[in-house]
Amino acid sequence: MGSIPSTLANLTELVNLDLSINFLTGSLSPLHSKGLSFLDLSMNSLNGAIPNQFHHLTNLSNLDLSHCGFMGPIPSFHTCKGLEYVHLNHNNLTGSLSHLHFRGLTNLTILNLSHNSLNGSIPPHLFALPVYYLSLSNNQFSGQLEEFPIVNYNISTLDLKRNRIEGPIPNFIFELRSMDSLDLSDNLFNGTFKMSKIQSCPWKLILSNNNLSIDTTNMSSSSHGHICLKWLHLSSCNLYDFPDLRNLSSLSSLNLSNNYLTGDIPSWIWGTEMSNLDLSFNLLTCAEKSHYVNNASYVTRLNLQSNKLHCAFSSLIPTSSKYSAILLANNRLTGVLPTFICNASSFSVLDLSYNNLSGTIPPCLIKIVHEVLNLRGNKISGVIPDQFSRKCRLKTIDVSYNNLGGKVPKSLSNCKNLRVMNVGNNNLEGSFPCMLPLRLRILILRSNRFRGDLRCSKSWPNLQILDISSNHFSGRLNFLNLSSLRGMMLQSPTHLRLDRSNSTFLGANGYYHNEVTLTVKGVEVKLVKIWPDFTCIDLSSNHFHGDIPDAIDLGSLDLSTNKLTGRIPDELTKLDFLSFLNLSFNHLTGPIPTSSHFQTFSADSFEGNAGLSGFPLNGSFKNHRPPGPSPSQDSEPKDEETEWEYVFAAFGYVVGIASVAWTLLCCRRLRERYFEKIEEVADKMFFDRGRRRRHERSIRMSEERRNGLRRRHHQSPPVR
Repeated sequence: MGSIPSTLANLTELVNLDLSINFLTGSLSPLHSKGLSFLDLSMNSLNGAIPNQFHHLTNLSNLDLSHCGFMGPIPSFHTCKGLEYVHLNHNNLTGSLSHLHFRGLTNLTILNLSHNSLNGSIPPHLFALPVYYLSLSNNQFSGQLEEFPIVNYNISTLDLKRNRIEGPIPNFIFELRSMDSLDLSDNLFNGTFKMSKIQSCPWKLILSNNNLSIDTTNMSSSSHGHICLKWLHLSSCNLYDFPDLRNLSSLSSLNLSNNYLTGDIPSWIWGTEMSNLDLSFNLLTCAEKSHYVNNASYVTRLNLQSNKLHCAFSSLIPTSSKYSAILLANNRLTGVLPTFICNASSFSVLDLSYNNLSGTIPPCLIKIVHEVLNLRGNKISGVIPDQFSRKCRLKTIDVSYNNLGGKVPKSLSNCKNLRVMNVGNNNLEGSFPCMLPLRLRILILRSNRFRGDLRCSKSWPNLQILDISSNHFSGRLNFLNLSSLRGMMLQSPTHLRLDRSNSTFLGANGYYHNEVTLTVKGVEVKLVKIWPDFTCIDLSSNHFHGDIPDAIDLGSLDLSTNKLTGRIPDELTKLDFLSFLNLSFNHLTGPIPTSSHFQTFSADSFEGNAGLSGFPLNGSFKNHRPPGPSPSQDSEPKDEETEWEYVFAAFGYVVGIASVAWTLLCCRRLRERYFEKIEEVADKMFFDRGRRRRHERSIRMSEERRNGLRRRHHQSPPVR
């Protein structure tokens, strides 16, 4: 801890200096030891600029300043002729590169400048350096890559991803005969990339997310040894047809997502030894000769999300496989969850959300899914099986928006690593699930039939999202010890990666909804929709009474439509990050606390509380309840049995109408008199209406004639 002592500059005989992985702060002072050959300050919290006195360190061979906070431009290293390894990645370095920075470094083998803010064009001389590892990824380089005649053919790894490089891919890239890994993804490259021109035998080729068109013709029959390819990622590469890759027997990872692939999934895919297959966001329909899928014993990640698959679920899942992740979300899969899926050894992730699956959850399913189980948005009924074993490693379970009933299984307490639980919008009942594990971060029980109070013998210190709205919970809110929920401080869950795109309000819930993904062994799985970086508590539409308890920093608090009494606590005005508040339709009294923060909330946040006064209610909103039964009435909510009244009423109407119709059908005499009476009424009705219209028309015409005479009288010249 602390800063680097300034006395290090006086150590003129220093040869090796390793201060990595500490908590060092401050800036780096110039070093004057001419014999220094090894300098490692990585994984610290240093800042400021990198000193520009490296021309004194002529014996330096290994320089590692990665994962610090250095800012400013990169100093020149052209006098350090012995440099072999340069790691300046994961800093805040800015500026452009020139041909002077690394000129003449004939021993340089590793150059890593990734994850900075370097800009400008990439100087061609970098490709003439004798490096075998060159990474410039995650910067702001732009412009085109110029053709360069003198190329280092020893480069085995070239990583230029996530920049702004444009134009065609230069020809010298194809001539890198020692290339093992080429990553040009997430740039602005355009033109056509002919894979048959590659003269090397790379095992990793990633060209995703550019403006390229990929030509895969003659690839399988090429003599350049493309069978070495193990990773091929061509996401967003304007593919309209499946490339013929059946001869690439060593291919283990294939990503053809975000293209225009149509029709059936070719059968040759299931005969490969791939462990990662991503065909998401295409226009696929189903698997060609789907029985081939049952023989796919090598694929460990299958991602077919957001296609138009409308075949039966059972036709896509193998009877015995080594899948570690199956992602089939946002399709049109039908049928029940078959029990033979449990013949697979295990799954890390099973995501079948937003399909048309029905039936029940096989009890064996919860035993073989180890990380994420997502069945959200289907038509699954029955109960959640109460068979979570003591060795349960489940981190996420999402069965929301189904037709599940019963209670939350008690065996979920065995899942000690459970972070996310979403059972909202079902027909579950019972009391608050106090047995849930302590590591829980997100708990959603909304729109079910839970009842009782929130009295639990423990609390959840990491909880950030709590949504139990639209249930039948009752009792006092102080049973829920908000002050013990330390995880509700302003922070992001460390195991969640938040995608902040397409933020919109979630209506009455009051918090932003963003796609939240959980990364499990490199697989990103969409979870629930929450407000990133904030804590959300939604207890609305229940039967809580008593005072509002003190709370800690929240981002969203919804206590509306309950039976709360007393004053609004002044502690709520101290919540600087409170961006949504709804206390409407309770029995709160007294003045609304005055603070600049509270004045930003509208009158809708406080309506329906007859005893409240002050801004923003006075002069801007009439404090009244909407028509209909009040949520503050002491009567308990109507149970499902009261709905039989509507059923009996409807039945009575049906019986009455059917009786009249049967009588008219069987009795000819009565039927004739009935229709004669209807004709008389109709004739009288239409005759009276016609006579009335004729009378009104004659009056209107007479009035128009009188008005015309008056106008002519006023327009005639006076008599002299």
